[in-house]
Amino acid sequence: MTQPKRHDDTVPSARVAGRTRRTCKVRIDPAAPVAALRREETISSADVVEVCAAGSATLKLGAVASRGASGGAKSTAGAKRQAAAAALASPELQRSVPSVEAIESAVRDAVGEQNFQHWFHRRCRFDIVGDRLVVRVANPFILNWMVGRFRAAMTRAAQQMLGASASCQLEVDATLMEASDVASAAGASVAVAESPANVEKRKSAELADAGGVSTLTQAVKSVQRRTTRTAETAPETSGASNRRRFRNFDSFVAGECNSLAVLASKQVASSPGERYNPLFIYGATGTGKTHLLEAIYSEVRRGFPAKNVMYLTSEAFTNYFTAALSGRTVPSFRQKFRNVDVLLVDNIEFLDNKRATQEEFLHTIVQVIEHGGQVVISSDRHPRMLTKQREELTTRFLSGLVCRVDAPDHETRRRLLQSFCTGLTASFHDDALDYLLRRCGKSVRELQGALNQLESHFHLTGKKVSAATARELLGGMEEECRRLVRISDVEKTVCEIFGITVADLRSASRRRTVAVPRSIAMFLSRRLTKTAYREIGQYFGGRDHSTVVAAERRVSDLISQGDVLELPTSIKCRTVAELVEELERRLVSLAS
Repeated sequence: MTQPKRHDDTVPSARVAGRTRRTCKVRIDPAAPVAALRREETISSADVVEVCAAGSATLKLGAVASRGASGGAKSTAGAKRQAAAAALASPELQRSVPSVEAIESAVRDAVGEQNFQHWFHRRCRFDIVGDRLVVRVANPFILNWMVGRFRAAMTRAAQQMLGASASCQLEVDATLMEASDVASAAGASVAVAESPANVEKRKSAELADAGGVSTLTQAVKSVQRRTTRTAETAPETSGASNRRRFRNFDSFVAGECNSLAVLASKQVASSPGERYNPLFIYGATGTGKTHLLEAIYSEVRRGFPAKNVMYLTSEAFTNYFTAALSGRTVPSFRQKFRNVDVLLVDNIEFLDNKRATQEEFLHTIVQVIEHGGQVVISSDRHPRMLTKQREELTTRFLSGLVCRVDAPDHETRRRLLQSFCTGLTASFHDDALDYLLRRCGKSVRELQGALNQLESHFHLTGKKVSAATARELLGGMEEECRRLVRISDVEKTVCEIFGITVADLRSASRRRTVAVPRSIAMFLSRRLTKTAYREIGQYFGGRDHSTVVAAERRVSDLISQGDVLELPTSIKCRTVAELVEELERRLVSLAS
């Protein structure tokens, strides 16, 4: 029984004028053209190779072996190179390799449009290696995530393009790792097809090095591997509008309340890593700490384009760290954060009671500083007041420069209000702006909100905003938001600020350290609770109503005269007026 011939059988042909031809056939399955080309055993050192592409067209190439006088067979290298070049340039062979568009389309159909745009588009590199679809990603964390979620879908896409025996492989490509921080930098990767001119040049170089038809297999496989390649592209300008807009020093209003912090920030931005390392900026909410960190970021990026600058909050650092722990990608996490030149971390108080994250953050800033980098940190309180953080972390903060940012004084708030009004189209009377300054106190954010309220009224009515209008609009809102303050709240807050007990405050002692806090407590009780003088006097040790009237008059004189407070307190206040204002702010913020 005659055995059927295999696809790779060598079939001798007829003799032609004393010359002999031997033909080696390579059948390429249309369903899996790349996999078929991997059969290296199908191509031998035959003089003629027939490549049957897609089971239809046949390309006959080769050289005829001539018998010399010595009886040996000499091959004509030039003829073989020309034949091989013609085989590689054949349209049938070029069509056997999926294009980049075909790869992306197959993956998009397999994983869905939304998943493709979020995880693959401009974030991965695609390549064809033999019968494998290779997908390269930026880091191990993304690799583990995509293997668990998309491996089956990508395998189906590979089999659709390359045949039933195809598979999908994911690899980490270090060049795809983002070089800047996660909020601001957006590196992207996209697979692109290689130009035909480059393909021709490379094929010619490969065939020039090939000494015979025996190397044709390697040349064919090389073309299959290199027909598609990956190229890294810069982020598109259209996505820049979605990035965070970092402010600069020009838009920051400096004053006596923040002069030291502003000076230190500018010096750090001009020479990062050389002075004040780490720089620790603390202050109450809305005093400009984040603005200073953003200004440092912008100035360093402008003055030192080659430096790797990263800005993030401590919450973001914690999220990255926990994700690295769950994904077992801690080495990649450390490589990302410990190799930066300038590290800016906002709201460090978020790390309270997070022992593991505190330890990782400590080692991170230590390595950044020891390698010549700059660390800048912001918080709502002094490092010594971060009692729920590690002592090693606190001492590291104290080893640099600690700067306090106070609430803006009256003159600074006036210049702030003027800067806010610069970009507005609304028109205000001067007395309306004066009313805003008096009403909003030292809260910059409340000042911005009130100004927005008046601007909206201007656009609604088209009339210039006066003081009466501002009083009517903002006064009604203040009445709606007013909270009930009790005398017990005043008593408790005053005792906390001055460090005395309730018994001292109600006692008959006339010591200055007790008498002044008692007078202030009576003044605030009358001002915030509207309680009768007799009831206030009875509450504070059974005193007469005249004592409360005298205390109210005495504190009012101290405020109007701007007398300096000469008693120790737990808050930083230079005058009695500042102390009373801070006490009022705390009492109003208490819930009823």
